Amino acid sequence: MLLGFPTNERFFMVCFSFAEGPLAWALIVWRCSLVFSSVDKTVSVFIHLLPGLVFFTIWWWDPVFFGAMHPEGTPERASWPYVENQSYLWKWLFFVPLAAYFFWQVLYYLIVEVLRRQRLLRDPEVMTSYRELSKKAKKANNMWWRLSGLLGDQNRLLMFILLQAIFTVATTALTVPIFLSYKLHVVYQILKVSASVWNGGNFLLEVMPRQVILKEKKKSETRDVTEQQHENPLQENSMETPQ
Repeated sequence: MLLGFPTNERFFMVCFSFAEGPLAWALIVWRCSLVFSSVDKTVSVFIHLLPGLVFFTIWWWDPVFFGAMHPEGTPERASWPYVENQSYLWKWLFFVPLAAYFFWQVLYYLIVEVLRRQRLLRDPEVMTSYRELSKKAKKANNMWWRLSGLLGDQNRLLMFILLQAIFTVATTALTVPIFLSYKLHVVYQILKVSASVWNGGNFLLEVMPRQVILKEKKKSETRDVTEQQHENPLQENSMETPQ
């Protein structure tokens, strides 16, 4: 989108908010793991990580980009975007992105959970964002799974939407200080990459060995059951053989 509107500072700020807000914080909150042996995990990390890195590079390190913000015939600015007051920043980094998010959330709920409800009930294998995230939370039995059950299992979807809204508001608000501080933005990039690498190492050293042990245990149990099934007919035949 920025390729089509490279000099639109307001559009840049909205996209910055999405990239460094909910999308990037999902790396940490949902513990995305950088595991190169898993295509799904690697792609997931890159989807959440790369947009923020692109905006970081453009915002702080690209002098050509700054030049594009000063078209010929316009006075030079001390900074870009031109911030007359904090309300300008909060409007385009917080309120406008939140309005877009809530509009999307309402549309998503109406289309997926209302209009397509019967389709989802008929096929539990169809994945929605709620099903995917709740599946992960339930498997991990983490804080999000426990919080989503505060109003009972029948209201987990409502609680999930509420928690997601709180998460979006909080992470979008944090984009304002990140946008204003180079040092804070650098720390944020390091935090995101470190969290992904740490989670990936934890997965390789702790989760995968447990999965292998569990898989071998199931194989052993299946093999024992199969052997017992083969032994039982032989025993019955030997008992039925006349003396």
